[in-house]
Amino acid sequence: MAIFLRGTIPLGLSIFAVNGFFSLVAVIRLDAIKRFLVEKSLNRLFYTLPILVALAAMFFYFADDRIEIRTFILSNVLFLLSVLISWNLVRYSPPENKLLYYSAGIFIAARGLTLLTWAILWQINDQEHILDAGIWSSIHFEFGLISEVGQNLIFLMMNSKRAEKDFIESRSKLNSTVFDLRAALSEVKKLQGILPICSYCKKIRDDHGAWQGIEEYVRKRSDVEFSHGICPGCAEKYFPDMDLYSD
Repeated sequence: MAIFLRGTIPLGLSIFAVNGFFSLVAVIRLDAIKRFLVEKSLNRLFYTLPILVALAAMFFYFADDRIEIRTFILSNVLFLLSVLISWNLVRYSPPENKLLYYSAGIFIAARGLTLLTWAILWQINDQEHILDAGIWSSIHFEFGLISEVGQNLIFLMMNSKRAEKDFIESRSKLNSTVFDLRAALSEVKKLQGILPICSYCKKIRDDHGAWQGIEEYVRKRSDVEFSHGICPGCAEKYFPDMDLYSD
């Protein structure tokens, strides 16, 4: 926006805004990649870079008007941030999508290297000659536009892959939960149905034909725990000499 407003706003303010904006976008992009890959935010000190770049641009406009130095400073910062983005993409790339992440890292690093090379050429050649280089100047700016579009497309693809992975994992967890709920419901139905129980020892026959004590059978199929005592009838039958229920 500041570039398009040049001529309507003071040139110094435009230079300050442009240099600060481009470096800020690169820092935000690095922060976003960091959060996306490892769910950690970028060190807050990185956000001082756009301020420093903008202040340096102001100095080399008001104190010593040197556009090639302003360009060199901004290009170096963008290059270093591009390298950091590329390093994070390569370092934290998921095994199933390494090719995509490696390609993104190489692409972004190449874009940063192009910016740095252009700035270096500006230092060793006459700036007007560089700007008027015709086809080379066009290639540089067109590559810059294409690279920005390319980066955004790559990030969309990475986000799409992440969303697909999260969806598959969520569906797997949902299926597991449904299976557990069905198993629990099946057990509840068993406890509510007709139980084959021995008339003498009171053991219960399970679905596999095995006989289990009633306590064991119920405990395995519910959250019930048993505490043992003695009823008045059994107390009178088995302990006639003891008055257990006198109170």
